[in-house]
Amino acid sequence: MDHSSAKYLLAGSPSEFERLRLQARVWEPEAEAMLDQIGIQAGWSCIDLGCGAMGILDPLSRRVGTSGRVIGVDNDHRQLAAARAFVQELGRNNIELVEQDAYQTDFPRGVFDFVHVRFVFAPVGRDEELLREMIALTRPGGIVAIQEPDATCWNCFPQHQAWDRLKQAILAAFEQGGGDFNAGQRTYGMLRKAGLEDVHIRAAVIALQNQHPYMRLPIQFATSLRQRILGAALLTEEELDASLAACEQLASHPETSVLTFLHTSSLGTQVALHYAPIALKHDVWMVVLTCAVAGTLLAGLWRSEGQEGWFAR
Repeated sequence: MDHSSAKYLLAGSPSEFERLRLQARVWEPEAEAMLDQIGIQAGWSCIDLGCGAMGILDPLSRRVGTSGRVIGVDNDHRQLAAARAFVQELGRNNIELVEQDAYQTDFPRGVFDFVHVRFVFAPVGRDEELLREMIALTRPGGIVAIQEPDATCWNCFPQHQAWDRLKQAILAAFEQGGGDFNAGQRTYGMLRKAGLEDVHIRAAVIALQNQHPYMRLPIQFATSLRQRILGAALLTEEELDASLAACEQLASHPETSVLTFLHTSSLGTQVALHYAPIALKHDVWMVVLTCAVAGTLLAGLWRSEGQEGWFAR
């Protein structure tokens, strides 16, 4: 998750790092399924905006191979430090990590085959700004992918008042901070409205049981959001602590099961350039041709393995 906004809701605490690592592991099979559906090719240039400590760097790296390149972008140096340790563990040299603002990067426009974000719209918002950057980075015919949550089915069984109270406080804290936990409900429409082609959506939910650590997600969220929850009077300190304690008991009970939030993946294809024979003056055609050649050379330079450090910061 990118921390580029000063209003980012979730603090970069050890508990937050733990949550992000666990979250990446839990949703990795869904990322794998999405990438298989897209058909990521060897040699592709891919960028994961707001990658946090792991993002989908590993499955992307495996698919693009040594001839491809994966860029992970985050604005939090602590998250990037964790990501660098993760990449070092993988032993891959086709992943580059860059500290930049995901909403306004310095990368060339229109050169990436695949542009991805996961769980960035929900906590931060600024939908138009982020989507505009994603589309600008994508080459004609390239893929834009947005993965965001929808809390509709996020429940524990048997149902418990403490769980419901904590969930509602978390959703309200997101909203008060300018985000929307249910961002996954609108991403399909966002891509359609932006004019992308072949837009479609997939969704997944996971049933958790046997004290799976991801059953503690409301506890982890509420811990990171504690000051915001209390400051906005969403819960009193006594109510929050009591709810946290009750949810800890629920998560550790062998008879408790949990349905995760709905994980949505909305995909769209950047509009391809179509050339038609238009009667233009000779000097105008020369400008068009020059721009086309320059764009081709830039894309080739970006893909070249010999241009190490092209975007080194």
